[in-house]
Amino acid sequence: MPALKNTMPAPDTADAEDDLDEGLPASGKAETALDCSKLERFVGFNLSRAETLVRRLVLEHLAPCQLTLAEFSLLSLVSVNKGVNQRQAGEVLEIAPPNMAHLVDRLANRGLLKRVRGRQDRRVQMLSLSEAGLELLARAEGLVEEQEAKVSAVLTAEEQSQLLSLLNKIRSL
Repeated sequence: MPALKNTMPAPDTADAEDDLDEGLPASGKAETALDCSKLERFVGFNLSRAETLVRRLVLEHLAPCQLTLAEFSLLSLVSVNKGVNQRQAGEVLEIAPPNMAHLVDRLANRGLLKRVRGRQDRRVQMLSLSEAGLELLARAEGLVEEQEAKVSAVLTAEEQSQLLSLLNKIRSL
């Protein structure tokens, strides 16, 4: 993993500022590669860094569809779980009920998601994709698959399988 880059302002003391000004770029800040060796030995740190990178790449690829990762995840989940309700989807995606309500509202307002009240319990909202939702999801999945291919290209097939297995093992904690 490459060392972290950090832009650090010069120290607050006037003497230190005078000494450092000559080597600073026009912005007045020095770029320094930091030693992260103490952090890089922690699984959590490395998972977090990898997640940040992959999340950024996914969002870049989803941008043409104007979908967030949560929106894409919900559309994907609903597409393969007919009759899933809002509460169930929120639990699986680990989205709090108020946030889930806003997420469903956004997708429904865009005409991508349909809500149907439960017959036995009118408080329950069953979710399904509209035709527009199915079409956009197919496009978004293609874009995410392109991103996945780029990330996966640095791993062999065996390493990819092992990584997924290990991540699933950690998720089960």
